[in-house]
Amino acid sequence: MNLQNITDLIDPLKETLEKASRSNTQKPQKYWYPLSLATYGLEEILEALDSMCSFRTSMWQKTAAFEAQFARLLNCGEAVMVNSGSSADLLLAFSLRNPTAPLLEAGDEVLVPAVTWPTQVWSVMMAGFKPILVDVDPNTLNIDFNKIDAFITEKTKALFLVHLMGNPCDLKQAQAICEKHNLILLEDTCESLGATYENKHVGTWGWGGSFSFFFSHHITTMEGGMIVCNDPKLADHLRALRAHGWTRDQHNHSQAYNPTLDSRYLFNSWGFNVRPTELQAGFGLRQLERLPQFEERRARYATQFFAFLEKWQAWLTVPQVCPEATPCWFALPLMVAKNAPFTREEIAVYLEKNGVETRPIVTGNIAHQPIMQHFPELIKEELTGADKVHKQGLYIGLSPMQEETAMTRLEEIFDNFLTIY
Repeated sequence: MNLQNITDLIDPLKETLEKASRSNTQKPQKYWYPLSLATYGLEEILEALDSMCSFRTSMWQKTAAFEAQFARLLNCGEAVMVNSGSSADLLLAFSLRNPTAPLLEAGDEVLVPAVTWPTQVWSVMMAGFKPILVDVDPNTLNIDFNKIDAFITEKTKALFLVHLMGNPCDLKQAQAICEKHNLILLEDTCESLGATYENKHVGTWGWGGSFSFFFSHHITTMEGGMIVCNDPKLADHLRALRAHGWTRDQHNHSQAYNPTLDSRYLFNSWGFNVRPTELQAGFGLRQLERLPQFEERRARYATQFFAFLEKWQAWLTVPQVCPEATPCWFALPLMVAKNAPFTREEIAVYLEKNGVETRPIVTGNIAHQPIMQHFPELIKEELTGADKVHKQGLYIGLSPMQEETAMTRLEEIFDNFLTIY
């Protein structure tokens, strides 16, 4: 059974989706403006059904097609899909410790920003390296290149950037620092699909870049991730890491080292099992078709909202953007000024009470998370910029599925709060 044979399911599916939509709008909702809304519909569901009805659910042709289209989109040589953005970070870190040709040694230091998602830090640790938390610039939310020299030692071997909230780091500065100190450049681009620096996609500037396709991200595959690079040998190593160390999915692997081995069960690396499914890849193929519309609406809504906030910029600020960069905002991040007549907690409580979902900016300063009590060696210097983000930052959603009228209502709620003061 394939997609052509399940067309009879389309009308019942449409009816089911319409009923679900009506039911969702009729129920009282805590948030009328949530962090995210579902961006998929009938086309993605049919792709998933096609894979199940064809009994082709494990990684196969749709995965390969999605990888190829993603690589073309980013104008890079290779793309390797995995089951999550966190797995993409994990394999990117492990790619530096290839058992047959390691680039880094156990204990080498990798610089990571102090405001990030935890699995970026854990990936570096699990690969046997020592992540060092680097302070961030609260004006951009990204790593502070003006302070970075204080965190570099003779053991520092790599710089693992995060383009936070869809706002690109200054990649020219990053490259200059890497050249000066002979560092390998990695990019966590999980929140930044579509963002560019000098018209080149972030994630394609260094050794490799990771992307996430979680429900709330720029496109969704339910769960899923991707690693991009320009080196075919690296891509093959990532394919081995993705699946047990197996050669089966590699494009250019050598012949068996031992003629007595069955080439179908040949392993030339260590590895995990972080493969995606065909259902995820099918979702991705359809989501890529929607991506231009998603990007246009994210850009338009963010521009509108940030322009509205200009009259309140003495109290609320938005991230600065490099002149060479074009963000693709993941959310709407805000910093409450230290001299504002209200606190971050007060505006967050007001927004929540009025149906606008909020979050801190990722983990805040990750050094303050309870788990970090067990790893004090990761904190070398003061993290004053990250502390400012921790105490004064929050974000609200930026869904391309929001109605135009929602942005006007959002502005009214902010006006109502701010005019109190």
